[in-house]
Amino acid sequence: MAEIREKLKRIPMSREEFEKLPEGPPFYDYINGEAIEVNRPTGRHQHILLRLGNAMWEYVRDKNLGEVFPEVDVSLPTGTVVGPDISVLFSEHLDRYDKQKGDIIGAPDIVVEVSSPTTSEYDRTNKLSEYHRSGVQWVWFVDQETLTVEEFQWTPEGYLLRQVVKGGDVFRPKALEGFEVNLKRLLRE
Repeated sequence: MAEIREKLKRIPMSREEFEKLPEGPPFYDYINGEAIEVNRPTGRHQHILLRLGNAMWEYVRDKNLGEVFPEVDVSLPTGTVVGPDISVLFSEHLDRYDKQKGDIIGAPDIVVEVSSPTTSEYDRTNKLSEYHRSGVQWVWFVDQETLTVEEFQWTPEGYLLRQVVKGGDVFRPKALEGFEVNLKRLLRE
């Protein structure tokens, strides 16, 4: 945990102070009374986000399952504010999207984090803990170097790792029946 504190700049502040910060850059999450500066993403990170997000958007839209939101602020029920790379709201939870603010207020059904070496530990500790406390049912981690996808499902005791799919293999998430993606093929690698 100390290592995370050194990598990411943290600024103690109230939620009210956090709400008054200007739109980034820099960009911040808000966890446990601290604004946490998150790094600017790399081109590779953004390509993964763009291609995977679009594939998910097409599938979710075609099947009338809900909505896919890339990089929107999410105000979790715990009071935490995070900016997942991709958030999915199923149709029955679309009321959690605040059209006026452009944010999700509540727990998304699926959260996707494209992890880089500088954010991976933070994503897997601080953010994952907040996602669990807030009842986010599914969390996917995509390693931007290897394109490995890990799919986690919420349980009362913690997240259960449902599957690990290596880059180049077909990922068939339990959270989106019928959806499948090969990230290497999607990125034309």
